[in-house]
Amino acid sequence: MKYNSVNEIGLGESVLYEGKEYLVLINYIKGETDAKGFTPKSNFTILIDNYGKRTTVHDYRELDILININDY
Repeated sequence: MKYNSVNEIGLGESVLYEGKEYLVLINYIKGETDAKGFTPKSNFTILIDNYGKRTTVHDYRELDILININDY
């Protein structure tokens, strides 16, 4: 299943990216300021794998939802 919007991405969700399984670590949305004062100029999502390696995705349409955090 694919995301319809960057706003649908939830932290901790299990996603498939380039054939590998990741968890969503951080989801930055253009123009929204986080708690530390960072305001991104574009949307991007930071994923983390089982080994702690982080991967940045700039196009949310490349992500497939494996487990939606709202299903629990």
